[in-house]
Amino acid sequence: MAKVKRRDLLKAGAALAAAGTLGKGFAQEFYASPPTLLPRTRAPRVVVVGGGWGGTTVARKVKQQNPGVEVVLVEQKPIFMSCPMSNLFLAGVKPLEWLVFDYTNVVKDGVIFVQEKVLEINRDRRLVRTTGGYLAYDFLVLAPGIDYMYEAIPGYEEAKHFLPVGFKPFEHIALRRMLDRFDETGGELVMYIPPPPYRCPPGPYERAAMLAWRLKAKGVKGKVIVLDANPQPLTKAPGFLAAYNELYKDYLEYHPNMRITGLDYEKKVVRTELGDYPFTLANVIPPMKAAEIVRQAGLGERWANVRIPYFLSEADDRVYLVGDITGNTPYPKSGMVAYVSGTIVARHLTERLKGKPLAEIPPELPTNICYSFVDSEEAIWVSANYSWDEAEKRIKAQSQVDNQRSKANGEAAIGWALGLWSDMFGPA
Repeated sequence: MAKVKRRDLLKAGAALAAAGTLGKGFAQEFYASPPTLLPRTRAPRVVVVGGGWGGTTVARKVKQQNPGVEVVLVEQKPIFMSCPMSNLFLAGVKPLEWLVFDYTNVVKDGVIFVQEKVLEINRDRRLVRTTGGYLAYDFLVLAPGIDYMYEAIPGYEEAKHFLPVGFKPFEHIALRRMLDRFDETGGELVMYIPPPPYRCPPGPYERAAMLAWRLKAKGVKGKVIVLDANPQPLTKAPGFLAAYNELYKDYLEYHPNMRITGLDYEKKVVRTELGDYPFTLANVIPPMKAAEIVRQAGLGERWANVRIPYFLSEADDRVYLVGDITGNTPYPKSGMVAYVSGTIVARHLTERLKGKPLAEIPPELPTNICYSFVDSEEAIWVSANYSWDEAEKRIKAQSQVDNQRSKANGEAAIGWALGLWSDMFGPA
């Protein structure tokens, strides 16, 4: 895979080497007055934090639509992994490489890729501070994704390193290794699904089906035990329940209305209000929240609010919020919504960069489609179109669903993923 070359990213590194040491004195000076990571030019600058579905889409499309604008994408990882479709990897249907892309074509478009961790955002001074220094911005797009609320489940914080969740990129590798070992031992594979909101509402239900498919296909003497805090699957319930009952009755138990009360990793037990469930392997999905940088920037607590019907922060009209971090909209926290929102934000930014006042830019709302595999070839789906009702000042949704699993839906799901990945990471 091609390596991403960063633009002389920087004279900061060369300057540090020439300066001599990186001792305590330097560290104190650095954090008191961090160096400029990229000097300003006369061009307007858009800084995008987060290289996932939403952030990458915004960065690439803003640059394509505005060649004279400096677009900086700040992402801690050198490569991207798609969480949508990752259950096919966990089940052994697709290889990891199928989900992974680099940022080569994003950089070829002229986006400046900065592989750094963001430490702080100073909205008053319009500065993003990273591990390597700070970046000034004219507009900021935040798309950092989610964090887990381990503290919401007693005993989880102490065991989190032994129980990968698999709802952030690359955690799936450790979880897949555990599943490979589980193939040899069998036993009870206990999943827990929290109440919403969390990333990808149907994701855990798809995972349950695909893990049961894996056990069935491999002849593993084990069972997936699904403990769901909700009364039924949050979306596509008839399709998921039909698959559970018709395809996996010997490999999957589904228990709704099960609230977790604790996790004892040493004793290998998930505790619920209705009793304890011993496990050989557990995949406990904790409640979720926006990434910590959202709180540091003063843009929200658990989630950040947008100025409906736009994607502007309620707190700052120079900051856009994209992807799973928003909390006051009816949109699901899905890859598709992040991608479509990214295209909308790019168009909105293009108008603002031309000098158009906010009041003169009409609102655009996203669409969503979500495919879920229930075996290696068949899928179900749900879609939604969102519109703004100016008279009622609210977002309306029109939904469609296909709960009948089919190979045609599975083929459409693969085509959907390949099409979006190509737009995000393929040749322009």
